[in-house]
Amino acid sequence: MTQLRRQPKPGLIYQHGEGEGFTRLTLNANLTITIEQGSTTRTLEVASLKDILPTWAQRCYQATRGELTGLKLGEVGKRMARKYAEKTGALGAPRAAKMHHQLQKLGIPARAHYELCSQVLGRPVLSLATLTEDEARRAWYYARHEYTSRNRA
Repeated sequence: MTQLRRQPKPGLIYQHGEGEGFTRLTLNANLTITIEQGSTTRTLEVASLKDILPTWAQRCYQATRGELTGLKLGEVGKRMARKYAEKTGALGAPRAAKMHHQLQKLGIPARAHYELCSQVLGRPVLSLATLTEDEARRAWYYARHEYTSRNRA
């Protein structure tokens, strides 16, 4: 039986910089990637970029962790970051969803989850899926301690 793979949705991977230092990577519907660098634009087949795609995914992941500033991620870049995170031992989307649920059960509003994790970890957190096990554990212990004691008071 042949396994069918869905076509990835096209869109922005990431963009960075301005003027001659400007770079924009866009996934197109026909499985090509348009690379704009300064005043130069070229479009290449995804298959020909197999060696560089992991590096781009890593950059997207680093941007979600706040390690790369100035990198604006599009939806494609966010998906690449999530998949990279799952391969590198980060929580991943299913476990991040469970963590969101548990934080809400403690009474922490959904909009405050990222802020809480950022505060505990001392860096911006844009996605719980990119947290390592240790980071998630630290944030969970802090949240449980702080919000359980607040609810008792």
